[in-house]
Amino acid sequence: MLSLHHDGIGMKRTQIQLDEATYELLRQKAHERHVSLARVVREAVAQYLTGAPKPRLKLSDFTFIGMGKGEPIEGFSVAEHHDEVLGDLLYEEVREKADELRKLRESREPR
Repeated sequence: MLSLHHDGIGMKRTQIQLDEATYELLRQKAHERHVSLARVVREAVAQYLTGAPKPRLKLSDFTFIGMGKGEPIEGFSVAEHHDEVLGDLLYEEVREKADELRKLRESREPR
């Protein structure tokens, strides 16, 4: 079945099966971006097939850098150690997502 996408490009309908964890990650990504799950899948497949690297971030993408002018707290300056702080926050976020997915998988396993 051929359908038209909003930009007029012909699209071919297909069906795939995904494990629960992959589906949940795709669904969350689509929700965060306010786009359809199908769009996220199409973009991921296109990136995989073309080998196109993700767009490289530019300094202008980080408009929040330099916004804080606070004094060091107990001798620790976030301004001087922002890479470490952001890395720690990202690590915690990834770990929390992994824990959520593990719990979801475990809750769906037959007992």
